[in-house]
This record gives sequence, structure tokens and C-alpha cells, in this order.
Amino acid sequence: MRTDHVIALIADIRERAHEWIVAELTRRGHPGIVPSHGAILVRLYDQGPMAMNALATAIGRRKNTVTVLVRKLDEAGYVRRQGSPDDSRVTLVALTDKGEAFRGDFEAVSTALLARVWGGMADARRQALVAGLETVRDNLG
Repeated sequence: MRTDHVIALIADIRERAHEWIVAELTRRGHPGIVPSHGAILVRLYDQGPMAMNALATAIGRRKNTVTVLVRKLDEAGYVRRQGSPDDSRVTLVALTDKGEAFRGDFEAVSTALLARVWGGMADARRQALVAGLETVRDNLG
């Protein structure tokens, strides 16, 4: 089996997954929500309101990238930005009622995606694949 196309294969898998996620979210009435919003929403679902800097650190993205993503979520009504009562220099990001209501669809899409990804693959093969991908990631730094 050829192995020299591993990066192209990973990129193709990511693209197909993103296309499926966007289509499924649109079908469920959430057009404009894209996979890159997912990391932000997961953190807010898990931790509640967060400072923009802490959110950027938590998801491993630059603050300017997170600012753009949060702005789009804010415009769509899923989150709101507000000043911190403790420090006027800090912007907090919090879920709105719409963002909280989205949690069910978010979790359903995530579960459906994993079911689609794994199909009938045996658990041992899943474990080996994930371990191999983690090694590839670590090798790249």
C-alpha cells in the first residue's frame, strides 16, 4: 500500500467532513455555522463565559482569528460579547439563548459525523488509526 499521500488523504478527509457538517447544519436550520465555530462553542458549552484571550488560548488559535469567528457567531445570534465587570480591557464571550438551544443540534451533528466516520470499523482499528495520527501530529511539532 502506498503511504506517500498521507497529507493529501488527511486534507481530503477534512474537506469531506467539513462539507458534510455544513450541509447538515444548514439542513437543521443553522446556515452560516461552520466547523471552525465548533471549537469555540465546545469551550463555551463546557466552561461558560470566557475572556477572548482565554478562549483563543484554549482552542489554540490567534486572538485575531478568534475575534473574526466570534463576531460571526455574535452576528448570527449564538453568542454575545460583553465587557468584563472586573476589567474594562477584557471582552467576555457568552452563549445566548439561541446558542444554548443550538447545543442539541451541535451534539447530534457531532454524533452523526462520528458514526459516519467510523462506520463498521472495529475498535482496534479505530484505536490504531487515532494513535498513528497522533504520532504524525507530534512528529510535525
